[in-house]
Amino acid sequence: MSGRIAAVPVGDSRPAGRLTAGRRDDVRYLVFGRVLPAALFAVLGMIVLNQIAAQVEHPSGGLLGVISGPAWESLYAAFCLIPVVLFVVRPRPSVAERRLLPRMVAFVATTMLLGLALLPEGARLATLPAWAGAVSSLILLGATVGEVWALLSLGRSFGIFPAARRLVTRGPYRVVRHPLYLFEILCALTRLVPRLNLLPLAMVAAFCALQIMRVAYEDTLLAGTLPEWAGWARHTARLIPGIW
Repeated sequence: MSGRIAAVPVGDSRPAGRLTAGRRDDVRYLVFGRVLPAALFAVLGMIVLNQIAAQVEHPSGGLLGVISGPAWESLYAAFCLIPVVLFVVRPRPSVAERRLLPRMVAFVATTMLLGLALLPEGARLATLPAWAGAVSSLILLGATVGEVWALLSLGRSFGIFPAARRLVTRGPYRVVRHPLYLFEILCALTRLVPRLNLLPLAMVAAFCALQIMRVAYEDTLLAGTLPEWAGWARHTARLIPGIW
């Protein structure tokens, strides 16, 4: 019998089944960076599609009703469903915002207007002429087209929370750093027209303030992460060309 002892591979001394820090981070991103946001937007998209189906079965309001109803909601459904794919295929960010406040601001701003239609009716602050409704419907339709355009231009760089993947300079991003937020603010303002009372006004004002905070958080993160950001930012407005 040989006196030599056969070498037995020791392997990883960590308990079986325990995830490494890197693996835990991968699982966390899979759940919170892909599955949950994709599911949220998928549910929103399905709700809008059901609303469209109901309006097609029972049309009303003539041309203006079509513009503010099925036409707008079809675009909004696209705006909700496109991110379902983007959340799945987008790469992980090179740098992501970890602070709680910027993440909370982004989440609340993304979801808060979902409750706008659920607010109770209150005393109207003003009575607008009939043409104001027609104009607001057209602006709402155009702004939603802009939302979809900005979303498609962002492509796989889209996200809810501040993060750096790559600098997007195509489409509306040639002119404005945050066109998606600009179009979202326009949509929110036009949705006030048929509900011009105190609670919706306060909600939309808070929404606009949160969007401006998102601009500041994202600019700070991108400026410190992407070297090419400074040159691009010198020639683009934050939200409104020629103003800010």
